[in-house]
Parts: sequence; structure tokens; C-alpha cells
Amino acid sequence: MSNQKQNTDIENIITFTSSLPKMENVFPEPEPLSKNIPEWYKLQLSYIENDKTPENGNQKLTIKKCQAIFDVLSMGYTLKAPCDIYIDTLDGETLKFDVAGKIPPRHPLTGSHAKEQFDKMPIDPDFYVRDLLRLNMIWLIKTQPGHSCLFMNPMLGDSSPLTAVPGVIDTDEFYPTGLFSFFVKKNYKGIVKKGTPLLQVIPFKREDFSHEIIKDTDINNKLDEQMYHIRTVFNSGYKTLFWKNKRYKWKI
Repeated sequence: MSNQKQNTDIENIITFTSSLPKMENVFPEPEPLSKNIPEWYKLQLSYIENDKTPENGNQKLTIKKCQAIFDVLSMGYTLKAPCDIYIDTLDGETLKFDVAGKIPPRHPLTGSHAKEQFDKMPIDPDFYVRDLLRLNMIWLIKTQPGHSCLFMNPMLGDSSPLTAVPGVIDTDEFYPTGLFSFFVKKNYKGIVKKGTPLLQVIPFKREDFSHEIIKDTDINNKLDEQMYHIRTVFNSGYKTLFWKNKRYKWKI
């Protein structure tokens, strides 16, 4: 593993172990998602026409200044394409694919599901072919007792022909050793490059919840007060006054 800066104030640990330890350095390592911010977000200006001049008490902000969006783009960790993946769905119906290189049969890079295994799944027939692509993401994940992981497509990630099928695995008790499944975009031909973020991994603590519906006759006053707080600054009011940091780091 790469030498990462030690961060001793974080107690929760998620571990990544290569399923091919003798070839560990061949495949892209998992990383905090914050190190893989999508290109569209990097290109987005923070202010409309890059003009920071206030007008009527407000600045012309874009989505780049929305902390809630940044949290989505930086939450958890990412697993990346282990190799180049060639995709051809130009006939609009079937999936043709190939992967660069070969590894031992005990650890196939790709697999498939019979269509009968997911024939009721609501796959958009206008956007995806009916075949699923299954990929060995190489890395085995373990969390502390009481913690699971949500595996999903990178939220608001860059455009891709692959969309991960989401799932939750209790990674404190079970290594996710199977292949991960992906919907595949129709009418596409090209290569998904090695190192492309394909999965967002969000560890979370398993807790029971109950819910209730309450009547709060003072709710409008509370909302007004909240809005006044935010509007006392030109931008980043939520981040400055209400937001709590969420950290997903490496720890040696």
C-alpha cells in the first residue's frame, strides 16, 4: 500500500486487502472519494460569469458553492476499474466487452448473470442493454463491528457507460468477495480506462431507528431564524454556521 499521512484522531477503520496480494501493486488502490472529485465539478465556476459582485444582498452563486453537493462528491471511498475495459453496445441490445490482460482463473476479472436472475429488475430499456457487466474490483473490505458498507455508483460522477448496481453488505462479518454488477449504457463503443472510479463505498454504523410525525406550531419562526442566520453572509452560510465536517481519511 502507498504510504499515507497518519491521522490518529480517527477511530473508525475500514481496511482494504488485495485479493491478489502478489499483484497488489498492479491494480489501482482504493482512495478517499475526495481525491477523485469529478472533472465536471472542477470545471464549474463558483460564480455566474465569474462575477463575485453582490447584487441586492446576494451573490450569483453556482452549484460549486453548495456544500451539500460537495459532501455527496466526497463521501466515503472509491474502488476503481482494475484494468482497461472495452465496451460495445452499438447494436442497442447486447453487450460485447473485453478486458486488458489475464489473471489466474481463480480470480476472474469479469462474470455474468443469467437474465432470469434479474428479469424483474426495473432496468430502463431505453437507456441500458439488458445484460449486466460484472467486475472483480480486486479489493476486499472489512469494517469494525457494527458497521456495514453501502456500495453504489459514484453520486454525480462524470458521465460513464457503466452504472453500478447498489447494495449493502455487512462488511464487519463478511468479505464482499463476489463480483460487482453494472448496468451498461446503450449505443456506446469505447474503453473505460484503468483507474476510473466505478464504485462509491460509504461505511456506516448499523443503528435502529423509529419515526414519528410531530406538530410544531413554532416551526415557521425556527425556519425564519435559520434563514436570517444564513443570509447574514454573502455565501457559505450553511457551511460556516451549521455544517459538520465528515472525514474519510487514510490511517497507517
